[in-house]
Amino acid sequence: MAQVTVSTSQLNGTKWRVKGDTSGNRDEYTLSHEIWRGKDGSFSTYPYYLTDTPITSYEYSAFDHSKVGKNTKGRYIVTVNEKLKITYCASIQSFDKTKGVFITKLVTTGLIGTGDGIDTYEMVK
Repeated sequence: MAQVTVSTSQLNGTKWRVKGDTSGNRDEYTLSHEIWRGKDGSFSTYPYYLTDTPITSYEYSAFDHSKVGKNTKGRYIVTVNEKLKITYCASIQSFDKTKGVFITKLVTTGLIGTGDGIDTYEMVK
């Protein structure tokens, strides 16, 4: 599957859930953060930015905080877990707001328990 370029303005205000997941959990995007929301009302926020340069290290220092909140675009979405000090990078395989499909593939190496790293999201209306 070919990668596609996405901008923060395309992600801003969208809500997604993992396809087939019935837990009620979802991810929302602002211009600067990915917000994971649990069905029980719990949530976590993760700063993110988009880039054309993949980050293959999960090291916290690999995350470029100066890009957060900027109108960035790219083929990779980079997020950071501030509590665990871990950086995640995923290639954007597909993004179509009209069809409500968003597919990512984790490219960060060295993480345990990520399976094949491919996540298919469907838009939450």
